[in-house]
Amino acid sequence: MKVKGCCGLDPTTGRGKQIHLAQMLCLPFIPIMALIIQNAANMISVLQYQYEMQETISQVQISTGLGNVTEALQSERAEIAFFLFTNGSVIRRNLSEHFQYTNQLLDDLKWPKFRIGDQLFQNKILFRIRLDDFRDKITRFDTPSIDAGIQFYNRANYIFLDQLTREIKEKDASGVWRPLLAYKNLIRAIEHLGISMVFGEEYFGRGDLDHNSYLSFVTNDALGQDFLNASKSFAYWIKDRYQLLQYDYPWYSNITRRRKEIVTRVKIEPDFEKATEYFYAMLGYLDSLQKIQYEIRGKIEKTILSEVRASNSHVVIGIILLVVVLIISPVIIILVRKVTRTLQAFTETLQYKTYELRYEKKRSDMLLYQMLPPTVAQQLKQRKQVSAETYQSVTIYFSDIVGFTELASESTPMQVISLLNALYKMFDSRIELYDVYKIETIGDAYMVASGVPQRTQGKDHAAEVASMALDLLHATENFVVPHMPGERLQIRIGIHTGPVVAGVVGTKMPRYTLFGETVNVASKMEATGQRERTGGTAAFKIHITAATKEALDRAGGFIVKLRGEMEIRVKMADWGRAGSQTGAMETFWLIGKHGRLPERRVDSEREDVIDLMAENPHTDALRRERQKKKEQDSHKQSAFARALESLRSRLTG
Repeated sequence: MKVKGCCGLDPTTGRGKQIHLAQMLCLPFIPIMALIIQNAANMISVLQYQYEMQETISQVQISTGLGNVTEALQSERAEIAFFLFTNGSVIRRNLSEHFQYTNQLLDDLKWPKFRIGDQLFQNKILFRIRLDDFRDKITRFDTPSIDAGIQFYNRANYIFLDQLTREIKEKDASGVWRPLLAYKNLIRAIEHLGISMVFGEEYFGRGDLDHNSYLSFVTNDALGQDFLNASKSFAYWIKDRYQLLQYDYPWYSNITRRRKEIVTRVKIEPDFEKATEYFYAMLGYLDSLQKIQYEIRGKIEKTILSEVRASNSHVVIGIILLVVVLIISPVIIILVRKVTRTLQAFTETLQYKTYELRYEKKRSDMLLYQMLPPTVAQQLKQRKQVSAETYQSVTIYFSDIVGFTELASESTPMQVISLLNALYKMFDSRIELYDVYKIETIGDAYMVASGVPQRTQGKDHAAEVASMALDLLHATENFVVPHMPGERLQIRIGIHTGPVVAGVVGTKMPRYTLFGETVNVASKMEATGQRERTGGTAAFKIHITAATKEALDRAGGFIVKLRGEMEIRVKMADWGRAGSQTGAMETFWLIGKHGRLPERRVDSEREDVIDLMAENPHTDALRRERQKKKEQDSHKQSAFARALESLRSRLTG
């Protein structure tokens, strides 16, 4: 009996399997393709919206340069009007500074393509030549009236503002369209109020205005107020800022009163002080309006950027949604389920083995680096021959515990091991703060060297060892014997500086060892150190040789006291003679260091190194898992055995 599938196909045949597989793959992809098309359409619309927002941002940025030049020309117009009115007086700064500031803005401006037929504005150089020529006439008072003097600026500002409003297109985008209109209207308002200010200044300075000047004042004042009111109507916060300006600006009532006086056109006596007062008040008022203008421009840019970010989030959400749909598609899950499980199992095993290998390698490397210097260990790992090296100047430190034999005889072996472990842990943590290398420990003897295996650069090895010795001596004073809290350890220290030969000895357990008479002398310095008693308390000093004392003198800052000459048997080859004999050697006590020792504390927040004695966490977890499974199997077998035994007893009974 043949099994008929969809559309009467036999899924057991080769052709039927292929067609059935095609059906199973196509059916779930129909809604997926619909979703892809929908998301693509949404993303295209969002990208188009982003392009419009970026275009608006570019237009606002272009308008910034035009606005700055317009503001400079407005300020220059006001100063020139006052200059002409006062026959040469200046205010705030001289005209040459004004001209230089405006020229700088013009040089930085990317000259737009003006949509007018006036050739003067088709080229920046021609405009600068005309502007400089006009300024020269102003400074020579070669103008018939104030109105004629500012006419050039009125014309220039009108063209610049017209170009600025053309650059800022009225985009019907949410949150941007109204502030843009408010921004353009406020720029227009400041321009017309600036023109009216010039005629108001002339009114108070001359006592009257002619007919044309009066019409110009009324026209520009009315246009300025209309543009200002229109700007306030596009956003509530602009209206609030303007009302706050009316309350906070102290000269606003004065401006309103003077404006009414000019509108009534009553003849008055010329009053230069009143004209100057009106000029200052209007300048401050226009500066406050410009601050509101800058705030509107900033809000426009922030609004556009926030909308661009929101549209980006929509695109990301659409992409994520599409990816999720593709991932959770039933067809894809069915097709890749087995492969995925196989790959996951293989990956998990490989990852586990990788972690285990990495952990064990790190443990072995750390153990090796504790036994040998890193440079030597790297050479041994690379199967290179490590040859012995000669060091011309190395400082060696030896120390041991005074009365260690008696202390060991009164303690158990475990207590002795605990004592040495605690003491050497403290020593190891302190010497990490200095440029030294721990050579070895034999019983209660502790050996450290500086200047080897890395040749000291920038630091004096004798000073490093001396500072370390003072630090260890100070730390030992506070060390408490674990099993004898009432006892305090007393150590003696010997230091010597001289040449050594360093190399790796052995193959089964290689050790980095120092050879030479310098090692013997340093050991004898430690062994011949004595104890001085003062007031019944033991005070130990650090025993050093003359060579170390000379090195410390070069470093400076250390307090050294002469002990005297001592009979020490050394190889006289080191002293320029052959043979070995007992000779007198001048030795010293290292008492301390001038000033205060620098704070070199162990960083308690740094990550602890791997415990070399700890179990591998991956192996331990696997062992616990296997043990748990074994216990569960054993419990099941025990339960089955008990049930079987119970059944047997019933049958035999």
